[in-house]
Amino acid sequence: MNHPLRFVVAAHALSTYGSFLNMVALGLFALDLTDSTVQTGLFMAVRLAAGFLAGPLAGVLVARHPRERLMVGADLLSAGTLVSLVVAPSVGQPVVLYALAVVLGAGQTLWGVALRSGIPDLVAPDRLARANAHLVAARSTAMLLGFGTSGVVVTVLGYHAAFLLDAATYVLSALLLTRVGGWRPTAAHRPSTGRPYGLRVRHALSGVAPVVLAMVAVRAADAFGSASHNVGLPVYATATRPDAPASFAALFTASWAVGSLVVSRLLARRLRAGPVSPLAFGLATCAMSVLFVSAFTGPPLWLLVVVVVAAGMADGYAEISYTTRLQAVEPSRRAHLFGLAGAVQNAGFGLGMVVSAVALDQFAPFPVIAAAHGLALVAAVVFLVSQLRFPQRRARRPAVQKVEVPP
Repeated sequence: MNHPLRFVVAAHALSTYGSFLNMVALGLFALDLTDSTVQTGLFMAVRLAAGFLAGPLAGVLVARHPRERLMVGADLLSAGTLVSLVVAPSVGQPVVLYALAVVLGAGQTLWGVALRSGIPDLVAPDRLARANAHLVAARSTAMLLGFGTSGVVVTVLGYHAAFLLDAATYVLSALLLTRVGGWRPTAAHRPSTGRPYGLRVRHALSGVAPVVLAMVAVRAADAFGSASHNVGLPVYATATRPDAPASFAALFTASWAVGSLVVSRLLARRLRAGPVSPLAFGLATCAMSVLFVSAFTGPPLWLLVVVVVAAGMADGYAEISYTTRLQAVEPSRRAHLFGLAGAVQNAGFGLGMVVSAVALDQFAPFPVIAAAHGLALVAAVVFLVSQLRFPQRRARRPAVQKVEVPP
């Protein structure tokens, strides 16, 4: 990796570690503070809603301003709000908690849009998929560490220590990003600022190939399915291993992360042009959905680990293919496209969480997860059939020119 990309990957790893650490710590803290599962669910809903609403706006901001400044600002704002939660008096903590939900939801969306739309400006086109594979590997490693240490940090040191550690990861991420420098769209790639906000977004997306927008829709359906197994896993773990549900859930999550890490490392070492075929993306999405549903059929523990690792590999491959294909659009449209993608994925995941939570009150985890992932499978199959029936509509890989970053 070149030096700017090393700083970006390291910052991504730190930010992701903080995100998964606070995903556990903040959920437990919200329940402990409010003593209400409804309030805890509302906290998560506010966080997802903020991410959804921030998507299109993030696309506009990233298209007009230096990426590293936006990402540094999001990191520092997240760190400052976490510290505010620690120092706030008990009576004011619920208010700060919901403010934090907005900051984290919107900040992570802005961070993700800036990151993924900006990678083509740092690397040559033939190294784009490998750069995305490095990012997925960093995320998978950080996820393992975040989930692995969150329980220990909260149990041994308490919530405040977890929040301060989380804030420190955001500060370190911001410091790394300041070393990138000049990571901004060139004048030729900046959109016209004379048009109203809605018209700018519509104009930018109007030139995106239909196959790319179809991939965004499939990824949203996949987010809906993924929400079901995230919500259903604690219930399934309690029913399967009532003596150690937390250990079972941790093994499940770790197996997925290992699969994603393995495939990303393999692709990072062996790819040059990158897996940008829409057909490969569709097949990987199908495999992922089938494997996740299979994991909830009650297989023996050894087979469960194998199935979930394979699901993680399919998920990692699909994500790298998807991100690389979206990055291949015209540079002036790229930020808006990633803003749309972030919004619809947050919407799919949020809707999936709500629907799955309601359904799990009436049904066992397997039918709920099978139905949700079945929707993603149907969307992927329709996508594949459309690609096979209308080969002339398949998006050919466009030539992406590397943008030289000015000193």
